[in-house]
Amino acid sequence: MKPFRSTRDLLADVEQALAESRPSFSFRDSPLEKVAGLLAEGRHYGWVGIFLTLERRGAAPLVPNAAHPADFEASGTRKKVIVAMKIAGREIGFLNVESNRENAFGADERVLLERVAGLLAKFLTGAGKYLVRKAGEPEQKPKAAAA
Repeated sequence: MKPFRSTRDLLADVEQALAESRPSFSFRDSPLEKVAGLLAEGRHYGWVGIFLTLERRGAAPLVPNAAHPADFEASGTRKKVIVAMKIAGREIGFLNVESNRENAFGADERVLLERVAGLLAKFLTGAGKYLVRKAGEPEQKPKAAAA
């Protein structure tokens, strides 16, 4: 059985993981993976995913190695919560958390996950971070078909 960690302790560890990070061109072994791991290990969550929604094609996972259950029903997941990551009222992504416990997400869980989503949004949009670099990249135009 996993140890249950307090909201205060988890938030402190999440803040530390994000503060210690350096700008990186890859999310492999990133603070995002560490945050997902801290949440999954510190509570009764079976799976934690961090997704970016700025792309027109839908949500892109920012923690690529997360093993998400292929089928929500077959995975044993009973409860799921999705919390938006927002900056200045604009949604940039979401935190998706699943649990196999029936009453998994009470008020304390909601406070924890909303705070983590806010920290992740600030982290992703901070100077030198992924979204700032992504916004600075020239938009790729579709190649014109040969006439």
